[in-house]
Amino acid sequence: MMIKPGISELSKCVDSRYTLVTMAAKRARMIGEARMEDNEAFGDEKPVSVAADEIVTGKVGYVRSEAIERAKAWEDEKAAAILSMSANETESDNQTEEAVIEEEDAE
Repeated sequence: MMIKPGISELSKCVDSRYTLVTMAAKRARMIGEARMEDNEAFGDEKPVSVAADEIVTGKVGYVRSEAIERAKAWEDEKAAAILSMSANETESDNQTEEAVIEEEDAE
């Protein structure tokens, strides 16, 4: 028995067959666990078939862990830059206040 959608359709949704197999297996396991809790959760279709349908329709996706790490690093750099700018502005404001105080004292 063949699973519909076919491998060619599923391959268009991912970057490799390994990713496809991993995605389908993880989602099928989630569906199976949900069925154990609620017998009518996904009908009579087998969990792998439901997972394949969800992958093709775009209900299930994936994100590479490297992409997540790059995004976190970028966020950290952005936060550091904001803090640095804030510290520079505070330092600049303090120097301006000191100059104003010195000018008042000189008068």
